Amino acid sequence: MGVKLYTIGELASLTGQSVRRIRFYSDKGLLPPNIRSASNYRLYADADVARLDLIRALRDAGVGLAAIEKLLRSRLSLRDVLRTRLDILETEILAKRRTAAVLRATLRVPDPAANDLRRLWTMSRLSNAQMRTLVETFVDRIAEGAPIDDDWRERMMETSVPDLPDDPTEEQIAAWEEIATLLEDEGFAQELRAETSAFWTDALDPAAYQDASLKTYEVVTRAVDQDLAPDSAEGRAIAQEWLRTSARAMGRTPDRAFIDWHIAQYDKLSGRMGRYRELLAQLRGETVTKAESRAWSWLNDAMKAAVPA
Repeated sequence: MGVKLYTIGELASLTGQSVRRIRFYSDKGLLPPNIRSASNYRLYADADVARLDLIRALRDAGVGLAAIEKLLRSRLSLRDVLRTRLDILETEILAKRRTAAVLRATLRVPDPAANDLRRLWTMSRLSNAQMRTLVETFVDRIAEGAPIDDDWRERMMETSVPDLPDDPTEEQIAAWEEIATLLEDEGFAQELRAETSAFWTDALDPAAYQDASLKTYEVVTRAVDQDLAPDSAEGRAIAQEWLRTSARAMGRTPDRAFIDWHIAQYDKLSGRMGRYRELLAQLRGETVTKAESRAWSWLNDAMKAAVPA
């Protein structure tokens, strides 16, 4: 039994594609005729029907002719082509969502002006992936020269990377803009680099320091809830235990210089680093509380009482 052959007109009827479109694909080398008749008419087989259906499906998915040609010539797998197209589509969807979010945020302004739209649009174009790259670059800058543990660095990344919601408020876009500014601030990076180098020494036991921090925070939180005074006997005892465990984890002596170092850390948490954390909370839709700040402020006062100047 011979192979069933179709003229270009019959192929058009079978597939619902126009003769002109089929001829275009054929001329581009995507659908070469199986053979030609004695009168030089293009003839196609059942395999060409399936090939044309695949071309149409890929074109409907937005795949370009060059990628289809590579696929049909077996230089790309169907999976690779579809994965590439899916990635492009998802990027386009995110971009359209971001555009809609900018328009909604601008319309929330009572009397929006061109500057409002320009500012919101400029910042919204910084994608979540680009922001993550900014954070990674910032972490690399502040970690330069310090023997930072890989696990600690990864935790730092995961807790520091912001995400702009699909439908951000004007306040969240403003927070996004401020975080980007902080991450590009060389003075901020130098400040944290100096602190990181002082903290991350060869003597540091990061796991022991984290354990001491968590345990102390729990004890201090209870003390604050119970309205214990930082300069009370209980307060001084908590401070002395924190000084002992944190100094041991850092390979340092719990003296006045060590207390001054701790106080400086609190000052930085209250400054730009504290502001960064507030902005992260805004983007995550979290309520910014002062509980943590109160706890460390209480502990600093207790340390001052435990080891007077």
